[in-house]
Amino acid sequence: MGKTVSVDVPHKLGVAEAKRRLQIGIQALQEKYGHHLAALDIVWTGDNAVCTIGVMGHNIQGGLEVLADCVRVSVELPWALALIAEKAKGMIAHKTTEALQLPPPKG
Repeated sequence: MGKTVSVDVPHKLGVAEAKRRLQIGIQALQEKYGHHLAALDIVWTGDNAVCTIGVMGHNIQGGLEVLADCVRVSVELPWALALIAEKAKGMIAHKTTEALQLPPPKG
């Protein structure tokens, strides 16, 4: 059995700005690490995203929920990766926080 990792990352940006920054941050991660992944599929529906990432021979399912005061990230780790759940949780929180700290649009 796998393990679900959930992280709430607080922000004061509002939904639209948080989503915009997340999308830019995800694009940057895709450009930097995309060649290491077997698959990366992110589908946005409103302020929610469903993600599938192929890594280390596993498909990892996850989701993003952009709320007015936080971003909720959930990832279902397969049993083989469940041992690194706490490390993954820290990395998810760190990368999400980095994306939310991107500069606002110019102009």
